[in-house]
Amino acid sequence: MIKIVKHKKSTIAIIVVLLIIAVIAILEEVIEPIGYIRPDYPKEDISNILENENLTDEDYKTLFYQTGLGKTAVDELLEKSDGKDEIIKFQELFLRNNNVLCEPIGIITSQESIVNDEGKPMYGFNFAPYKNGYVLITKATHSLGWRHGHAAIITDAEKGETLEAVILGTNTMFQNINKWRAYPSFMMLKLRDTSQETLDEIAEFAKNNMNDVPYGLFVGLLSSKNPIPEKLKSTQCSHLVWYPFMQSGYDVDYDGSWLVTPKDIANSDLFEVVQIYGVDPAEIWP
Repeated sequence: MIKIVKHKKSTIAIIVVLLIIAVIAILEEVIEPIGYIRPDYPKEDISNILENENLTDEDYKTLFYQTGLGKTAVDELLEKSDGKDEIIKFQELFLRNNNVLCEPIGIITSQESIVNDEGKPMYGFNFAPYKNGYVLITKATHSLGWRHGHAAIITDAEKGETLEAVILGTNTMFQNINKWRAYPSFMMLKLRDTSQETLDEIAEFAKNNMNDVPYGLFVGLLSSKNPIPEKLKSTQCSHLVWYPFMQSGYDVDYDGSWLVTPKDIANSDLFEVVQIYGVDPAEIWP
């Protein structure tokens, strides 16, 4: 009788494990299509808009939907002698259809990248002009059916340097910004109505205080979300971005919960969109 009971318990345990695996597999399949969204509207001729001496709000909106460039990026590019041609190139890349490959990067985490016809990673887009303190977001990473995404802060624009908490088990580290060009979804954000001097200070704080910090999956739950810098023991990708802004008085966590996520940062009203790629212009992360 005891053996029968043990056998039933073992069977139930196996069934539960298999159900969990099945649910996770289904969730992974469900979230996969939202990792990269190609615009489903037609390409427009934007050359006439680019000839306008003064752009209207409607002009900026059309350019955003056609190129993924926000007002700040458009204005900065139009100051260049070849800026109009560059914006046309942004349109071509923004409306292009990409091949996307999903691969594991950890025990439970997978990541998508843009690939060529041979399945090799490739760059899918060009960067809008960027500066220190700008924030980068992608939806490309997910774990166990949760599309949590990834975030970084630009700490040295001249060198193309970002600071990131890459994955569980590693400390935060400086990365080359070009790796982001292979993600099929991308957002570049900057604080609204803020001087570059302030953004430089935020980037410098991150550089001096957030490098080589252990990855902490439960920052804010098992430890303080906002400790003094001397007591910062761990961080994760979006907390690493949130923390330097918070030290300057900018709470860029949209919902203010214990866990700050890339989605929270993407939806913060304190940011304006500089550039998007592979996401819906109408709602970049619903």
